[in-house]
Amino acid sequence: MSHSHSAPGGSVELNAEGLPLGFLLPLEERRVTRLDVRDDGIAVITLDRPEKLNAFDERMIREMRAAIWQANFDDRIKVVVITGAGRAFCSGRDINGLDYENNLPTQQYRAYVRANHEMLDDLESLEKPVVAAINGIAAGGGTEIAIACDFRIVAESGSFLLPENQLGVLPASGACSRLIQMIGIGRLKEMVLAALPIAAQRAYDIGLATRVAPDATFMDEVFAFCQILLKRAPLAMGMAKHIINTCQNVDTETGRILERLGQSILIGTADNHEGMTAFREKRPPKFTNR
Repeated sequence: MSHSHSAPGGSVELNAEGLPLGFLLPLEERRVTRLDVRDDGIAVITLDRPEKLNAFDERMIREMRAAIWQANFDDRIKVVVITGAGRAFCSGRDINGLDYENNLPTQQYRAYVRANHEMLDDLESLEKPVVAAINGIAAGGGTEIAIACDFRIVAESGSFLLPENQLGVLPASGACSRLIQMIGIGRLKEMVLAALPIAAQRAYDIGLATRVAPDATFMDEVFAFCQILLKRAPLAMGMAKHIINTCQNVDTETGRILERLGQSILIGTADNHEGMTAFREKRPPKFTNR
């Protein structure tokens, strides 16, 4: 059982670790995900419905959003990894949930599905690197979770699939809007209209996967990549992530304005001073997220 208390002044409710509860209902227990924070600063979120190939339901959305919220404020967490239990990464939306939401009135449907979209937006806006460790099939909403992450490391046996056409609908939680710039309009139409699977190596070739790793050493390679990220300047990564994501949707002049604004903040940080000093002294920098 977790306990909460208020910050001085009583206006902010904190959990037992002193982190803000925020606007999400705190969870007393995790039923369909696991959150493990390693000593090295890597937080691993495991989608844990292996009997359903980790299809996500309303409960998983709540647990995911709570985990991402925690990652925003927990200074122990430097990098987030999302993976699946068993032989799948995530097979998409649970069919029983689809039956419910598809029978809602139109306005209620849009409101209900927005919670799914907000989970993916939470991933994209987290100012810490997020790695999707795709250990098997990423289908439908599973692909949409993966592309909301910053990096996609795919096991050789892993694959992507957008099968919604076979249900008479389209992938409507970010696949069309996020993938079009990532892989191009022609390849996106191949995935959406033809509903053809994309194997790991082809996913890498078209820019959908960041890396492909052998099944036998998959998680070792994921964590090795995370170790690289742990050595980078965290404030600069968070700022760069925001600017890169925003630059997808603005003109180039606005993008350059954002770059100048971001840089004007970073040059005043202790991490910038440390980076410059370490460069001059020919030693690795020791960043402190300040």
